[in-house]
Amino acid sequence: MVSLRALHAFSLLAKHGRAARAAEDLGVTPSALTHLLRSLESELGAALVVRDGRGLALTEEGQRLSSNLGTSFDQIEHAVEAFRRRSRTELRISTLSTVATRWLIPRLPDFQAKHPDIELLISTSMRLVDLDRESYDCAIRLGDGAWPHVERQMLWKEDLAVAFAPQLTVSKNPDISFLHELKLLHTSSRREDWPEWLKMAEIEHPDMTAGAMFESRNMAIQAAVAGMGAIAIDTHFVEQEVAAGHLVMPEWPKFTQETGYWFVRNANRPLTRPVAAFRDWLIEQADADVPPVQSEQG
Repeated sequence: MVSLRALHAFSLLAKHGRAARAAEDLGVTPSALTHLLRSLESELGAALVVRDGRGLALTEEGQRLSSNLGTSFDQIEHAVEAFRRRSRTELRISTLSTVATRWLIPRLPDFQAKHPDIELLISTSMRLVDLDRESYDCAIRLGDGAWPHVERQMLWKEDLAVAFAPQLTVSKNPDISFLHELKLLHTSSRREDWPEWLKMAEIEHPDMTAGAMFESRNMAIQAAVAGMGAIAIDTHFVEQEVAAGHLVMPEWPKFTQETGYWFVRNANRPLTRPVAAFRDWLIEQADADVPPVQSEQG
């Protein structure tokens, strides 16, 4: 019986064309790979590889064997991987890009550690997904919670506070009039954030249009970190930058909105264990949040 491990070593060499890469994939040293190939040649009674100036190359007999093997080992690996995944459960989640990148993903290692059998499939979209027609198990939505046919759980109410790079000011807590010296950074999908914050703070800015416009809040946050100006942002989305000192949030007004971020799922579908686990974990994470700004008005 020909050694399957030796055949696998040969197929990897044929696939990659490099002994070092084949040895790495097989998890052996290059010398051990060579030993397996020599053993296979002895068992088959044919020269399969030859050393040339660049390393190991297939002989004519080797090319014939490689052609006959085809993708057999790839198919075996796919079958084994599918078998290993039989006990894993997929959880399909829809959310906004900013929520995913700025809040959810940094916390996901904790969920994975607690629920290693649940495989998360996360999709981001600006549109409101249809939980009746689409294949999502649940979603994180922004709004007032008035959606029909969904089970909902408030995670946090949206807020607006001002943040900018520390290099833009010499004071740790400048007076609010300092905002007049800063350009205002905007997001195309959140054009009302600055007008709303300025109206609630009862102050005016000399040039609302001087700052750059960005497609996403994530880009606007990065621009603020780079020192391009100030952003009006939900405090949950700049926790890491504030904690690291890349952004400062002075003790200026922070306003809580009527809208918020919600966990939602189709109320007409059975509540599965993965969905319940994710919902409970989300609520736990949201409850544990400590806003980076302590003073609040509004």
